[in-house]
Amino acid sequence: MNDPEKKLFAPIHVLGFGVVELDSDRQYAILFQKGIGIKLIHKILNLNLDEILLKKNGIKIDIISRDTVYLHYFNNREDKIVIVIYLDKKEKILKFSDLFLISEKVNNLVSPETSLMDLRKICEKNIKIPKTNGVIAVFIISSAGHLFYSKYNTEKAFFKDSELQVSGFISALLIFSREIISKDTGAKLKKINFGNRHFYLNSEQNVIFAYLIEENKKKKINKRYLYLTSEEFLSKYKESIGNFDGDVSKFWDFENIIDQYFII
Repeated sequence: MNDPEKKLFAPIHVLGFGVVELDSDRQYAILFQKGIGIKLIHKILNLNLDEILLKKNGIKIDIISRDTVYLHYFNNREDKIVIVIYLDKKEKILKFSDLFLISEKVNNLVSPETSLMDLRKICEKNIKIPKTNGVIAVFIISSAGHLFYSKYNTEKAFFKDSELQVSGFISALLIFSREIISKDTGAKLKKINFGNRHFYLNSEQNVIFAYLIEENKKKKINKRYLYLTSEEFLSKYKESIGNFDGDVSKFWDFENIIDQYFII
């Protein structure tokens, strides 16, 4: 293997990465995302869509909040434009030459001859994002109290073999909060304290996301990941949630996404 090929497969470390395919009618599909939310991808595209459609090929650097966005876009085929998005800290400077090797490889893979799985394998291999430590457990629960998914550190979690009871407790507490405490104010319960540990809660589309975090590590937690995992779960299992039949095995492969973001 020659040096350029070695460089091609050297992983790029960024906060987030996405691949989008855009057509001339301004319709686009997100082919891959990691470390970057669907809503943020929509925002980035809305800000740059006119320029991308006009130029069809090019590069762009933009600032969004505290982060820098790097865009590579290619007029691939049949009036399709492949957009490769990198997200990283504002103070960190990424080399466009290194990014371009990955972007070009990705662009060449976006074709009818390449499966989405192959594209994902290349993206997973070449893009690395930081994982966050300090999350002891993750619970994903329906508003009715059904436990869709859970993962916990067996050495630190105090509720081993009690996932169903814990999920029922969280669901009941949120219902109580919504009906009694928050009825007039519209406020949401966002945290439950357990001494030196806290459940951070996010409730969307009748699904409750509960993350148990150690008090002494909460400052190290990338809270952006808490919302990213919620967003990805709702997107991935939209139909299964809306037509839930009691079979939770269909949610088990969410383990792969949890492992992308958290060390549990």
